[in-house]
Amino acid sequence: MKSFEFEGRSLDFGCGDGLFSFIRAGGRFRAEFDAFQKTEQLDRFYENADVYDAYDESFDPLVTMPASYQISVGFDHKANLLRKAAALGFYKETVQGDGNGPLPFGDDSFKSIFSNIVYWLDNPISVLTELRRILEPGGAICLMLPNDTLPEYSFYNSLYVETKDERWKWLELLDRGRLSDNIKQSKSDEDWRENFARAGLVVLHHSQHLPKTIIQTWDIGFRPMFPALMKMVDGVDREKMPGIKAEWLNALKMFATPLAAMGATNDERSAFHCYVLSK
Repeated sequence: MKSFEFEGRSLDFGCGDGLFSFIRAGGRFRAEFDAFQKTEQLDRFYENADVYDAYDESFDPLVTMPASYQISVGFDHKANLLRKAAALGFYKETVQGDGNGPLPFGDDSFKSIFSNIVYWLDNPISVLTELRRILEPGGAICLMLPNDTLPEYSFYNSLYVETKDERWKWLELLDRGRLSDNIKQSKSDEDWRENFARAGLVVLHHSQHLPKTIIQTWDIGFRPMFPALMKMVDGVDREKMPGIKAEWLNALKMFATPLAAMGATNDERSAFHCYVLSK
């Protein structure tokens, strides 16, 4: 995203809780902040319940450094996540709506648009056409989109969906609907460019990131242990939490830093594209 900046009236399309864009803009938090401080339905975690879609008035992001810029509009379909996003003071306004339908914005409304959700939606050409409609002439859209290699790197998809081998059915518990329900569109660069052309968009920049090794590490991560970890966190003395978190992070960095460096080669087999587009 280094070649993309939020300029003029801007839109974060599918902003969620806003944390990704806030941190990218230089925002920082106190060590006591926990993005998972409010969750629900942990008993239904393995039934694919969205345990993070929760909010109460005690939510406080504990911001220590505001972002270096603001985004005009944060758009998402989940009201609870928008409430969290609004608490950051990063979005000038938040708007709830369905990205699958006509967007509640006029023609030529935004100079810059960012999104990491187009591949979650039902019809990418329809979505891209709507994004083009609300983009002003000379503006830019930055999109993160899966490559057609992503399903190949998924343990759930390659070992169970493709083979139908019942020995791997348990991988449904690992996927929890991510690939089957959320990542609906995984395409090659050529196919994405065809979709852009059909929507009336041109490519200004293209790069790729997240190679196979990183994707397969992310595919497992700590996710299966999440309910148990949350119960452990609840039992930790609040005053001791910052020190424990620092210890976790220092240990994780020993592995995460060299692992992340493996994704710096812009390999065409990497699992995600980054595009900057214009009319």
